[in-house]
Amino acid sequence: MPRSVLTAILLFAAIVAYFGIRMAFADRSTAPEADEVAAAVNADESAEVLVRPLELEPHTVYTTLKGQTEPLRTVSVRAETAGTVVGTPVGEGSTVSRGVVLCQLDVESREIRVRQAQAELDARQLDYDAARTLAEDGLTPVNSAAAAKAAFDAAEANLEAARIELERTRLRAPFSGIFEHRDAEQGDYLAPGSACGTIVDLDPVLVVVEATESQAAFLSEGQTATVDLIDGRAFEGTVRFVGKTADPATRTFRVEVEAPNPDAAISAGLTAAIRVATGDALATRLSPASLVLADNGSVGVRYIDASDMVQFAIVQIVDDAADGIWVTGLPEGARLMLSGQDYIREGVRVVPIADEGL
Repeated sequence: MPRSVLTAILLFAAIVAYFGIRMAFADRSTAPEADEVAAAVNADESAEVLVRPLELEPHTVYTTLKGQTEPLRTVSVRAETAGTVVGTPVGEGSTVSRGVVLCQLDVESREIRVRQAQAELDARQLDYDAARTLAEDGLTPVNSAAAAKAAFDAAEANLEAARIELERTRLRAPFSGIFEHRDAEQGDYLAPGSACGTIVDLDPVLVVVEATESQAAFLSEGQTATVDLIDGRAFEGTVRFVGKTADPATRTFRVEVEAPNPDAAISAGLTAAIRVATGDALATRLSPASLVLADNGSVGVRYIDASDMVQFAIVQIVDDAADGIWVTGLPEGARLMLSGQDYIREGVRVVPIADEGL
């Protein structure tokens, strides 16, 4: 083998060996400190941990659900007759009362038809009055008066139909609310069924959420609910509807909470959360940092039992307050671990030290 080739092979082998040794020492030096601590703690069953006793007390259990605000009703005001829009007196976003004209159509010959129908009714009225008088005096058959009465009734119906057709040129608000959107502008031609605009009723406003089977079981109409908006506003409402049929796709039930909104300060489409009191239970207040995740994915708390052994309890959060969370599931007499809860495992015996600061 040529000397130059042998030299290249030896040089390559030396470089590989050098970097291999560096990587081995680097792996050892960068081993996670937490793993070393955890191994040491689990090996030493006399580890000291700071603890404080947990106090169980009756606390109201709340069911918390998230959803959004919705208007009580939304209606698209549509034309019932054909015509050209000649007036749009209400601007978008305006508060309107029931009966206010939102779109005015050209009346065209409809007013003339009303006058014609009125004249026809007046003539039939005279004919009927004369026929009735003659019939009462025995000068004409009774059926003549009946025929005149029928003609009068027909003329009266024609007048009412003409008035209705004329009134249909005025597209009015069906209820008091907000004129949210205009679909027709002046000069547009509307056929029957064409939209003038959309009006929404925001008083009361609805908060709509989806409840699971277990949550819906504790909800009923008439319950008081606290509503928290994403912008920090909060107000009281009343549960007005709990669905009896689950959504086939999500297996959840529609729940509606209504709340007064006289000045329309609460808009539709806002993210909201409702809290409904569903009973009382023995609970304890903890910091959210006390919660740990078990290997099986369960959320719980590690605590010290009467024999100074570390145990794990699955807990349920029943209330989320500004000063902490309230949970159920911890046994009476348990002591909360204030240190080591992230790496000291269940079944390890420890030396509990009471927190003197509590």
